Amino acid sequence: MDNIKVSIVIPTYNRKESLKETLDSLLNQTYPEDRYEIIVCDDGSVDGTEEMMSELIRESPRVIRYLKQENRGPASARNLGISIAAGEIVGFTDDDCTISREWIEKALPYFDCEEVGGVIGYTLPREAYTEKVFEAVHTLQITEDEGSYATCNIFYKKNVLIEVGGFDTTFGMAFCEDTDLGLRIKEKNYRICFGKNVLAYHAIGHRSIVKHLKSLRKYESVVLLHKKHPELKKNLFLGFIHNKKHIYPVLTLLSIVSYAYGSSYMYLFLPAAVLSYSWAHVFINLRIKMYPFRILMVVKHFVPDTVRLYYAIRGSIRYKYLLI
Repeated sequence: MDNIKVSIVIPTYNRKESLKETLDSLLNQTYPEDRYEIIVCDDGSVDGTEEMMSELIRESPRVIRYLKQENRGPASARNLGISIAAGEIVGFTDDDCTISREWIEKALPYFDCEEVGGVIGYTLPREAYTEKVFEAVHTLQITEDEGSYATCNIFYKKNVLIEVGGFDTTFGMAFCEDTDLGLRIKEKNYRICFGKNVLAYHAIGHRSIVKHLKSLRKYESVVLLHKKHPELKKNLFLGFIHNKKHIYPVLTLLSIVSYAYGSSYMYLFLPAAVLSYSWAHVFINLRIKMYPFRILMVVKHFVPDTVRLYYAIRGSIRYKYLLI
């Protein structure tokens, strides 16, 4: 283990098949195989992941370490991997990603600069996709440093991770804990570089609308993130509106209430709701031919946008910090 320079940490939960694809790409690196280790942190999978990993470790001559814990979320799983990492550099990817053959090799030169604490890579969807009307698509595309520091494709110095205390496990779901970590590292005056040649590919996930609505509970974490990092407030519309898609549901509900009470304010709120919906969903780019279709998609958008707004309000109450 003395030769290990890089530790790659992958949290996983009930994704045995996609995890195997991730591992295949990691086992095919141009970086010397005796200089890096792979640490899989199983967050309580019950789909046969443990058996698959046991077989892989038994058959592979490479350094692959497998840890399993009770289901506590990916932040806890990543911290577990950090705690046993032998490398001075810790790379993170996810169990629904594959990475380029030169991924590790291209990331390491950025750390030659002492003030660099991390490197965020270039991430693309694994293939082209189209979003269906009654289906939600989940993937990631990161082509510049937009401040999210997503753990699907990022490297940090281990001593920096230890210095800031790793991932904050108080984030209840797998959302914003990676952004929080990056911001805390930058607060310590370390730089996080963007490596356009550090390439990863994110899977395309398709969810039913029902599953998508359930997943929106993660939006409470956005409130916690902003409470922990007040400097983010300068990016908010009117100082408390994080997502412009939340404006038109509020105005629509105010229109309904005004109509129910016979108030003339309805004639103010309703046009404002139409305009704010157009701002959020219709005029999002210059593809004018798509405008009529996007107008008709109001039913599809209204429900998830309203549910997301609900969780933002619930998070505001929970964390005592106003954000919608």
